[in-house]
Amino acid sequence: MGEKCPSPHKKPRESAPSRRSRVNQIPLVTIVTPSLNQGNYIRATIDSILSQNYPNLEYWVIDGGSNDETLEILRSYGERIHWVSEADEGQSNAVNKGWLRAHGEILGWVNADDVLLPGALHHVVKSFDEEETCAVVYGGCFYIDAQGKTLGEYPTYAYDYATLLIEAENFIPQPATFVRHQAAKKVGLLDESLHYVMDFDFWLRLGARYNFCYLPTPLAALRIHGATKTGTTIARFAPELERVYHRIFSLPELSTDLHAQEARAWAYLYHRAASYSFWGGAPARARTYLKKSWSALPLWRTRSFWLLMLFSLFGQAGYNMAERLHGNPFHSR
Repeated sequence: MGEKCPSPHKKPRESAPSRRSRVNQIPLVTIVTPSLNQGNYIRATIDSILSQNYPNLEYWVIDGGSNDETLEILRSYGERIHWVSEADEGQSNAVNKGWLRAHGEILGWVNADDVLLPGALHHVVKSFDEEETCAVVYGGCFYIDAQGKTLGEYPTYAYDYATLLIEAENFIPQPATFVRHQAAKKVGLLDESLHYVMDFDFWLRLGARYNFCYLPTPLAALRIHGATKTGTTIARFAPELERVYHRIFSLPELSTDLHAQEARAWAYLYHRAASYSFWGGAPARARTYLKKSWSALPLWRTRSFWLLMLFSLFGQAGYNMAERLHGNPFHSR
């Protein structure tokens, strides 16, 4: 059963709207898979979704014009899936194109190298039915390697919007997260100008209005391989996070309590941006973000703040030393 989460907001939560037909009491679930040259993995993704044995599923693959074996794989499924293949403007655009085609009451998004775990959709739909005030249900998630071997668990826990926003900690795993269609339409779909933190931005906008429910059950597995965005371009996350936070703190629905913690939020955000920049090979930019963190909240410091500042002062040598001592935390993601 989904776990009702405490909310730090003083403003009343909006009720989660439903598109449920009186004729069909089994909600239609729409899942979208954005794809571009993921022929090595997409069959496992598709099979994991079709094998859910959920009786009311709409599944779209939105391909960006792959030139590998992807299209041949898609054709092999016949009418079991819907798909299009055409140039797009990136992952966010592809997901939105699928969701705009969706007829489902519940929306999901599973990338072409990730998988749903057996029984995930039944768990999700049951949770939505039992927790009618929830607009979002998310569960546990594993990291897997290119061969499908489990690497570890995504750090996920019970929902708290203040932690999500103030500490800039994305504990909501994207492939294990499902959203009521009407709630997604109300806040707007993915921001297509974002290419790295679009899921986090989406959670923040949804969380400013609606309740989330945490399902302490593994629902998905997120694949880590050489082309994974987090591992290859982590430094690019930082400037997008800045843009997201400028917008989030301008939302009228954000509570007074959360606005009162804005300085702390920026301190955490800049600290996290410094970490992304340092481990992404940009030590000078990391120092800039650490200085911004200091300015946002001068009395707030952590051991990792000082370590990041120290290592970043020595450029590549500092990076090498930090990697030997602590390991790059993003190499396993």
